[in-house]
Parts: sequence; C-alpha cells; structure tokens
Amino acid sequence: MKQTACTVVPPPHTIYIICIMAWARLCLSPPAYGQDAIHAQFMFDDLYVNPGLTGINDYHKFSAGVRDQWPELDHAFVSFCASYDQQIPDLHSGVGLQVFGEVDGGRYSRTSAGLFYSYRFNLSKRVVLSPGVQLSVAQRAIRTSGLTLPDDHPFSGGGASELLYDRSSLFPDFGCGIAANVTDRYSAGVAVHHLNRPVETISEINGKRTPISLSVHFISYFPIRYGKFDQNKWVVSPGFYFRRQQYQNIFSLGSNIAYDPVFVGVWSRSASKIIPESIIFLLGMEQNFFRLVYSYDSKLLYGNGNFSGTGAHELTLVWKIHPKKRMQTIKCSKYSFKI
Repeated sequence: MKQTACTVVPPPHTIYIICIMAWARLCLSPPAYGQDAIHAQFMFDDLYVNPGLTGINDYHKFSAGVRDQWPELDHAFVSFCASYDQQIPDLHSGVGLQVFGEVDGGRYSRTSAGLFYSYRFNLSKRVVLSPGVQLSVAQRAIRTSGLTLPDDHPFSGGGASELLYDRSSLFPDFGCGIAANVTDRYSAGVAVHHLNRPVETISEINGKRTPISLSVHFISYFPIRYGKFDQNKWVVSPGFYFRRQQYQNIFSLGSNIAYDPVFVGVWSRSASKIIPESIIFLLGMEQNFFRLVYSYDSKLLYGNGNFSGTGAHELTLVWKIHPKKRMQTIKCSKYSFKI
C-alpha cells in the first residue's frame, strides 16, 4: 500500500491507537480528563503522595522509580520519578525536589519539576503535625514527528496536516498537604494537588482545566517481638490510600509484613467501584543505606478491559545518607525495623 513521505512507519494498529489517543486528548473533554498517574507503592512515594511528608526521615533520601503499565501494549503508559528530600532540624523543616514524567503511547507526555517544603511542630507529646507545600512547573507535549498515515486513513490528506504536528504547553502546578504522626505507630495525611487547576491542554480547541485531586492516606505499624532479648521482630503495617479527582475514585487497601531485611505485601485497588479491580503483590528489601521495592498489579478476571498485558510493573530504589547529627524522625510511609 502506498504511503505518504515518511521517516518512520509504525505498524498500522499502532498508528490507529496513537491517532485515537491524540484526538481524544486534544479535542474531547471526558469526565476523566487530566487524571493523575496511579502508583501502587504509595507508602514509599512520599513527595508524590503528600508534600507534608517532605523530610520526614532522619536521613537524606534519594529516590527513583518507574512504572510500566500495560507493558505488552507497546508499553502504553510509562511513568518515572526521581526525588531528593531531607530534614533541616534547626528550622524544624523539610525540603525536597522532585522530577516526574509520564508517557502515554510513546507520543503524549507530561513532565514536571517541583520544589517541596514542610514544617514540623509538636501538637502534643504524642502527636506531630507536618504541613507542606509543592510548587511545580509542568509541560504537556505531543510528538508526531516521523508518524505517517496510510492513504486510506481518515486523517490522510488535509485532515492530517491540521492534527499531526508537535505541540506543547508550559504551566505552573501547585499542591499542599498535611501529615500527622501519632505515637510513632500511626501516620495519616490529607493532600490536595492542582490547587490552581492549571490549563494543561495543548490544543487550541479548548482550555479545559485539570481537576483538583484530593487524597487521604493512612499507615500503621505493629511490631511483633519474640526470641531472646526480643531480637527477632516482625512488623505488620496495614493501611489505605484514597484519591478522588473529579469523577474518578481510587481506593487501595492492604498490608505489608516485614521481617528484617525483607518485606512482602498484598493490596487491593478499586477504581470508582466498591469491588476491587486489581490485586497488587509487593516484595522489597530494606537495609541501613538503601531500600528496593518491586510490585506487580494483577488485573482481576471480572474487571473491565481484560486483555493480555493489562498488568503493571513498578520498581522503586531509595538511597539513604545518614548525617552525623541526629534528626527527629516521623515514621510515615516507610518501614523502620528499629521501632
């Protein structure tokens, strides 16, 4: 079949997927427009979950992670994150920096860089509060360079020239949150993202704003000691994460079980329904200087969209730098085997 002039010719099914995705993103405004990426490892993803969790640890932390959703569909949705945060004890504060990116279908992307700040104060001897803010700059872009269409495609000819060219937009994005730690056993928080409701569209057709995202998270710690001098210890850590963004509700519920230095977890996730749609299996290792976590999302058989490749792989690596000066720690969204 004759093609128009090209640099790269993707397979026909890929062309249709990309075109439909681009047309829907640019020209339509469905209820789920501009939804945030979903991460399975929320209990380890401090800055992404809540700005109030910035600098909660008693060490400086470098973190990097990647999530590959629906990998068998040409890696349809891939997101990555890199961050650094630390505590400033003399100022009762925490500061952080995060770079986050996501790519849909290999052509549509969102990249952001943000500064984070939190302030810690003691509400009582048992309760510590940590409010925080996030100031980010983000870019939405669609890349169509090298994409060609068959002659019989609906967008071939005059329509293609109007749709298929690279576009991008740059905009600010703000968020805030507060985290609470109770007796070093219970940690909870509330966060609000996209406070300014930025216009993320890269089309001149509309100026739809990103809906505000509201989330609630909770983690608890129950050490189980046994053996001589209580040297052997298990840690059971149940929790949940809820996020609402316009018409979409995400609810994760489950628990991790740790036995130094290894931990495993099983979590369920529901999307706008009470019945779970996915089961998340988690495996990790934590040492004094690093943490490595892998998880896999398994789609339940009765869920919607059951076809090959609907799972998701997620990997997180954390490197810890322990300062000489002892810091006060808030045991939120992490494991500590020395409780």
